[in-house]
Amino acid sequence: MALEERVIPQWKRDAVKELTSAIQESKMVGLVNVEGVGAKQLQGIRESLRGSAKIKMARNTLMRRAIEDAKAKGIKGLSDFVKGPVAFVFSDQDPFILSKFLAENKAAAPAKGGQTTPKDIIVPAMNTGVAPGPFITELAGLDIPSRVKGGVIHITEDTVAVEAGEVVSNAMAQMLGRLGIEPMELQLKLVAAYTDGAVLTAEDFEIDLESLFEQVLLGHQYAVNLSVNSGYPTTDTIPLILAKANSDAKVLALEVGFFEPDMLGEFLSKANSQAFALASALAEKDPDAIPAEVLSQVQSAAAAAPTPAVSDEPTDEPEEEEEEEEEEATAGMGSLFG
Repeated sequence: MALEERVIPQWKRDAVKELTSAIQESKMVGLVNVEGVGAKQLQGIRESLRGSAKIKMARNTLMRRAIEDAKAKGIKGLSDFVKGPVAFVFSDQDPFILSKFLAENKAAAPAKGGQTTPKDIIVPAMNTGVAPGPFITELAGLDIPSRVKGGVIHITEDTVAVEAGEVVSNAMAQMLGRLGIEPMELQLKLVAAYTDGAVLTAEDFEIDLESLFEQVLLGHQYAVNLSVNSGYPTTDTIPLILAKANSDAKVLALEVGFFEPDMLGEFLSKANSQAFALASALAEKDPDAIPAEVLSQVQSAAAAAPTPAVSDEPTDEPEEEEEEEEEEATAGMGSLFG
């Protein structure tokens, strides 16, 4: 063992020690695929992750050694995913949130010959800043309209240079590079992550979080309805169960005529409505049996909205207004019988 330590360069031992320390200090340790991601694009992604995650690149052998040296329970399985161009990502975030963030934050990258573009590549009308010469012939060969203006080449109109699904030619890639156009998008994909003693894979992260959240809300709604309708009390549903019981009790009291002083307004309203209904029925058989002023009230009541259902919501109206409504209801009912 001593001989092996002397053979291993100090910088490698330092690198492993640093990675091991980062693994043990992070709540989540992930591996991201960096294939095709250049230094410029990687720097941009690092900037977008600043404060929430850190990316650390190292040789695969050193990454595996750091995982082996880490004391975290269950992390050894992460070594199986250290394949190809990958890098560590250290964070205290939930891996599902980090995976979603990486998917939504892509970095612009130049096109390369032989690549298939996932979307249309558009060359906008612009001043290229290039003096007249072979470049204008190259643009014409790629069907990019241009002309010389003010001693430089101008592209005269927005042009779809490569349609979605087509392969970018070497000539097109060079032209786009000269114009500073980076039409491709690169993203770091979280291929595996260790958190809470378990290793998760890319398949675990491919979840529609919004759909899942909607299902959780719907499940909560069903559970509340079941609790209230079955009368199974919980801390959250007791107020709803009591409110439903109160409402049902009021409806029952009105139906069977069980008078309660607190429900005087509801009983008067029901009586008034029934009296108007009786007057309306009598008026249909003998209009002269009902006084004209009463008949006018009956017609007005028929055109009005139906009596609202008993509500369990407390009213904010002053008691004086409630008393006035009760008096009006009594007066309306009494006027039918003189």
